[in-house]
Amino acid sequence: MANTHNELPPIPAKRYFTLDELCQLADISAEQFAAWQHAHGAVIGYGGNRYTRLDVIKVRQLRDSFAPYINGFTRNQTDADGNPAIDAEDARAQLQKLLRSLESALAK
Repeated sequence: MANTHNELPPIPAKRYFTLDELCQLADISAEQFAAWQHAHGAVIGYGGNRYTRLDVIKVRQLRDSFAPYINGFTRNQTDADGNPAIDAEDARAQLQKLLRSLESALAK
């Protein structure tokens, strides 16, 4: 996501765009877009996964106001090898496995 305004891809000649297409055309992440809408109390588009050409243009014009997305669970931290820290789903899976193991040990 290092594009400048001059390097944004051209908007294809079509009527509706998905969230992924919108974010790709504006060079932002879906998380950034969701966090921005929540923080500003704004809803762009019809909601869901349907955006118009005008919505794409609006988001491209506003893209400088999109803060980098920070995962609330990991705070974008990395492990000793530089890999992304565990995400919430992985942590949940590991905790459930540990819980099953404890329940199994206590049931004996």
